[in-house]
Amino acid sequence: MSTATRTPQGPGTLSARRAVGLVTRREINSRMRNKSFVLSTLGLLLAVGVYAVVILLAKDGPAKVGVEQEVSAMRPVLAAVAEETGGAADFEFVTVDGGRGDRLLRDGELSAVIGGDDGRLTLSVEREADENLLAVVRATVAEERTTRELERAGVDPAEFRERVASSTVQVRALEPSEHSAAEQFALIVSSTGLLYFFFVFYGITLAQGVVEEKSSRVVELLLSTVRPWQLLAGKLIGVAVAGLTQLVLLGGAAVALAQGTGAITLPAAVGGTLVTLGVWFLLGFFLFAAMLAAAAARVSRQEDLQGVVQPVMLLITTPFVLGIALLSKDAHDPVIEWLSLVPPLSPILMPARMLLGIAPVWQIALSLLLAVAALAGMTRVAGRMYANSVLRSGSRVPLAEALRLRQAA
Repeated sequence: MSTATRTPQGPGTLSARRAVGLVTRREINSRMRNKSFVLSTLGLLLAVGVYAVVILLAKDGPAKVGVEQEVSAMRPVLAAVAEETGGAADFEFVTVDGGRGDRLLRDGELSAVIGGDDGRLTLSVEREADENLLAVVRATVAEERTTRELERAGVDPAEFRERVASSTVQVRALEPSEHSAAEQFALIVSSTGLLYFFFVFYGITLAQGVVEEKSSRVVELLLSTVRPWQLLAGKLIGVAVAGLTQLVLLGGAAVALAQGTGAITLPAAVGGTLVTLGVWFLLGFFLFAAMLAAAAARVSRQEDLQGVVQPVMLLITTPFVLGIALLSKDAHDPVIEWLSLVPPLSPILMPARMLLGIAPVWQIALSLLLAVAALAGMTRVAGRMYANSVLRSGSRVPLAEALRLRQAA
């Protein structure tokens, strides 16, 4: 009776594709089935939902403004002036009895009451006058005074206004913006902030996992079956899938919020923009996370992690700060245009310029090519550092030794 001897598998026994796939599935299962992942996803979606409710509740109907009977003839003029100034949807003018105005103001049924006479109007409010309404009332008084003076001078007011209206100034913008200043700032903060948050959160999560596996010596068991570069590649892909899943859910909820509430005007091809943002997330994550994982492999304790990842964190924070500061000041500044082409700044700056609709196609293509090239180079360096450091315990591995060409990555 013969007994079969089972030979233990060593690194390289599995094919590279199978080895990376096994590590990837392990990372995906351990992270996406984790209670913290589920709770954080639900928390982020709940935050978007709460924000949507706040926006909808803040969108009250037009403010009801009472016009006393003594000046009720001015209601059409008030409405016309409000429409000309873009506030037609903000105010509703209703006629009220002069004696009821103050009571309706105190009861909150009216936001203001207009009284007095045709030449000198009085705007009554409970506490503070709305600046837009005040501008409408002042423009109405000026309109009425102009009409009377024209009639007194024997000039037809309608013909006079027609002649004045024909003398207009046409605005010609060399690079017209599709968004208002407030919308631009919201798009800049949301896009750069979202990418920054996911790069930092999942990058640090990956780095902590590397140190945890190293300190618990689990990495030694894993490297008995797969090669160091296969382990690093699988971990990067697995964490990226978890991060992209959460980003897609949150991004989709944010798009639904913007379209449902009309708070922000999104690009016409919003689907293509989201896909491109997903591509930029993957490029940026692999670039930053590879550096963070390689840096984390140099230490064996969580207490030492902050010191080695700090330079990488600076590379992530810099484009975020530049994006808010420079894009908010002048999105067309040549400095920000050129910085958005260069990795590691491009994964955060270029998506923001794309959302604003100010990035030419050639700049987007060039930034993508440069980012891919930088990722290829950084992956080789990070793989070498990881392979040279991950099996060494004790004190921090010097950077020169981590970069030394002495074993395959």
